[in-house]
Amino acid sequence: MAKFLFVVPPFFGHISPTLSVGASLLAKGHEVLWVGITDLADEYIPEGGRFLVPHRELEPHRAEINRILRRQDDGAALSGPQVLKLALEETYIPFAQMMREGLMRLIDEHKPDVIINDCITFAGGLCAYSKGIPYVTTTPVPPDVMGDALQAPKIFEWQQRLMRALQQEYGIYTDDFVMHSAQMNLVFTSESFARMPLAMPHMKFVGPVKGRPNHTFFDFNALDKVTTPKVFISLGTLLVDIRKAFFEKVIEAFRDEPLTIIAATDPAIIEDWPANFMVQNYVPQTRLMPFMDAVVCHGGFNTVNDALLNGLPLLVTPITYDHFHTAGLVVHSGAGLKLRYKRMRAEDLRAGVQTLLQDSAYKTASARVRDGFIAAGGNDQAVAYLEAFAASVTCNSTAIV
Repeated sequence: MAKFLFVVPPFFGHISPTLSVGASLLAKGHEVLWVGITDLADEYIPEGGRFLVPHRELEPHRAEINRILRRQDDGAALSGPQVLKLALEETYIPFAQMMREGLMRLIDEHKPDVIINDCITFAGGLCAYSKGIPYVTTTPVPPDVMGDALQAPKIFEWQQRLMRALQQEYGIYTDDFVMHSAQMNLVFTSESFARMPLAMPHMKFVGPVKGRPNHTFFDFNALDKVTTPKVFISLGTLLVDIRKAFFEKVIEAFRDEPLTIIAATDPAIIEDWPANFMVQNYVPQTRLMPFMDAVVCHGGFNTVNDALLNGLPLLVTPITYDHFHTAGLVVHSGAGLKLRYKRMRAEDLRAGVQTLLQDSAYKTASARVRDGFIAAGGNDQAVAYLEAFAASVTCNSTAIV
């Protein structure tokens, strides 16, 4: 059995797939730890796993961490280059700098066999490289999400300069960029949906994973009594500041329509919800999806994957970050429609959802994506790759001794 250590950012969309994979590793008898920047509620941590935060080293940075987390909502109002700056220069790199000391300590204390770093949690890869520990990267977003932007020479040079400077802060002076593993990168989608049929061999497309703990209550008895089509609407876990305006348009679009809207948001943002709305701040999303007929979301990859894994058509309203790229993938697959958030009108929302419900081509395309996801292997394939990786590095280290 091996000891795996996941290094994750303070964004639940990135943590969630690792919880599913971690649960599967634990079920096979492996030891699994997580290291993050902020605490995670025990209810989300698979039984037998441990979620660690190096509070001692991070405490001097706590105010700055909170400021950076609040800053994420600003992405909705920024241009493409500004969003890149917010993501890379103002978020990912500062987090990597803050995590270094505490993560190094925890690695020394727990001595993992394999480190698994999220693709935006550079500290995991850099610490693993520095310590000579084999490492794998996980990618819970489209793997080429920044590809178009990085085609611009000045933006590419800026990104390379930032990455090289970060590596040098870690005492790493190789010409290679090592914050991502060159040996294995687990990607939580399929090659066909990501439109990457010629991906490099170390890119392992395993499709969406599932099975993380989620014991959140939802009134499924009330849902069972619903006779109208059911539409799930979510903005994910970020973008708090725009929720009220967004759901006001949702209410305008669907009040009194022959639909049932399941809205995943804080009920307090709206004083009077229509009778055909079921509103709850946190929902058991993966358990809800099989009961839905369509999904409206901002393009968060976990929600898109959950919808497509259930063969559901999507209306995507991209707002910032990777949302636009993901929306493009949904449209290209034929599984849904895209509606730009800044230009979104209630009548467009209504028309888009009606199109998804009435035109079977979208559901057919979504089912085709679902079949590709299932064929990619999911949890079983991810665990098989990680076990083989751990076994190979153990054999190599034994041979060297």
